[in-house]
Amino acid sequence: MVHRYAAPMMDSAAIPPRTVCHGCRQVTQYRAEDGSVRPMILPGSGVVFAEKSPGVMVELPCPICGEDDDPGWIPGFVPPA
Repeated sequence: MVHRYAAPMMDSAAIPPRTVCHGCRQVTQYRAEDGSVRPMILPGSGVVFAEKSPGVMVELPCPICGEDDDPGWIPGFVPPA
């Protein structure tokens, strides 16, 4: 089966292994072609929100990846496509 929007095949040795940061990732949902609703994990932006006092939210660097050159990603396992 060929997908209409499939990405071209790439040499896996050229892609550095990484996954989304679990400190600042976001989770959303999408509807698959068969109508089922499935979760989708989005890479973060390198920031987290914290409540400093009641009702006061501030944006802080993610404690896991906030100082990285490519925030929202961390080295490691790459899930299968």
